[in-house]
Amino acid sequence: MEFRLTPFFLGMCLLTCQWMMCETSVSENLDESISELNKYYGEKAGELHNGHPVFLLILKDLKVKFEETEQKLLMSIIIETYSRIFTRMKNESQSENVKERLEHVLEHLRKLQEYYFPGKSAELRTFAEDLWAIKENDPMVQRKALYEMKNVYRQATAMLRKDKNKDRRRRQAKNARQKS
Repeated sequence: MEFRLTPFFLGMCLLTCQWMMCETSVSENLDESISELNKYYGEKAGELHNGHPVFLLILKDLKVKFEETEQKLLMSIIIETYSRIFTRMKNESQSENVKERLEHVLEHLRKLQEYYFPGKSAELRTFAEDLWAIKENDPMVQRKALYEMKNVYRQATAMLRKDKNKDRRRRQAKNARQKS
């Protein structure tokens, strides 16, 4: 009986490892498309590796500074930004092969966004842009902001209390599990 379970167990481990590798790595055909695009656009080490990455510093800080829900939102925004960049490149390209490769990469980004980061990231981005567009130097905006401040402050402190209560309940549940 033990010998019969061993191949089954090893097979399950192999399938699980392959599944995990597929989920966390770049597929071969996507890797090939990206490599071809890098060749076409001239991957020059001096230009690309100048110490000022576009996304890598953000990704580095992502797991350290933000909670999981915030990480997913930011990753969704990063993926959306990549989509806009590659769409522009595709529209400006004269080469059909490059357009196809970029469309292939875009398709992978759409699937990634759809399956792993669904939600309201576009709505949230638009909402944030609207907030950033508020003209702080406009006297009418300043008076309205002052008038609305008490209500906004109450809502912010209510959210803070809710988070603190949630954290307290987690700590209590953790302590209760440790005692038992």
